[in-house]
Amino acid sequence: MLVEGRPDYRWPALLATPGAKKNSHGGAVPFRLDSALDRRGVVMVAHTECVAGTAKETSLFLGRRLRKLRTQIGGVLNVNPFLMRALKDFHQITDQLSLAQFLLTSHLGGGHATGFGKMIDEKVLPHVFQTKRLDSTCRDVSPYNKEIFDDIDHLVTKSDGVYLLSLKAGAWSIQLGQAMGLYRHFLALGEQGLQSRGIVVGVFYGHKGLLTDKYRVVKGENIRHQSEMRKLDYVEVKAGAAFWSWLNDDEKATQEWILEGIAKGADEFMANTPDMKEVAGGAAHRLVLELREKYGLSAAGAIDWLFLLHAVNDDKGEQLGAEAVEP
Repeated sequence: MLVEGRPDYRWPALLATPGAKKNSHGGAVPFRLDSALDRRGVVMVAHTECVAGTAKETSLFLGRRLRKLRTQIGGVLNVNPFLMRALKDFHQITDQLSLAQFLLTSHLGGGHATGFGKMIDEKVLPHVFQTKRLDSTCRDVSPYNKEIFDDIDHLVTKSDGVYLLSLKAGAWSIQLGQAMGLYRHFLALGEQGLQSRGIVVGVFYGHKGLLTDKYRVVKGENIRHQSEMRKLDYVEVKAGAAFWSWLNDDEKATQEWILEGIAKGADEFMANTPDMKEVAGGAAHRLVLELREKYGLSAAGAIDWLFLLHAVNDDKGEQLGAEAVEP
């Protein structure tokens, strides 16, 4: 049943009907039975709602990241003795503490970026902007269980209908192989009339002028191999401010509201987590103790690189305290 203010994502209303006219690529143009209802239901997310929702998700995100620091990291962190020795002078890795600080920053940095991307994808878009995320439950249902939907992350209802959204993090977060995969899936969606009102590749930070040329490939644009590709006029790439405004009924201030919500959530998390600085500040010292136990390192704090190499790589590393892992 349709509810006022709630978009309808039932696919019978999105698929092409028999006898539908063809688009320029030979695919059927989707016909929307509920287009009028969708236009009534689309409402811009207001400033206060956007800030509050983003703040809530940011605070929860920081809580998840802090839990990483409260647990043992050394058990899941593998030391590359070759790389660490190469970077010794580059990053001033002079003792076990400086090694732990470097490892911790590198390990957490990647996790922070991945976790933040998941927050935007899995929390902010569906919870704040009411997109329909294609989660595992959705992908059990036809036609979402088709391979050509693998790169579609959300359905976004606009005033003129539903768009398919493929979400990316930054200007360079796509390689040629990935771009070609996106192109092939987008091409197939169009040929089968499943592109709905269009496909948007959304890049949530960066701007169009900084995007790698691989983002042109997803639209079927390739100067060197254009004869082998078809330009897809139903695919758009929107980056940075353009993406956030498009997502929220063309409100240009949306990205500023997102940043305001992130700042608010971070401040609230700090206020509600009095031991955060202590946990974060002492993490490197705790990691030193974990590495000593794992690899049998000297309690004096110095690094014996040859000893570390054998502790990591040799079978006798088990005798030195390193954890054995079954192949």
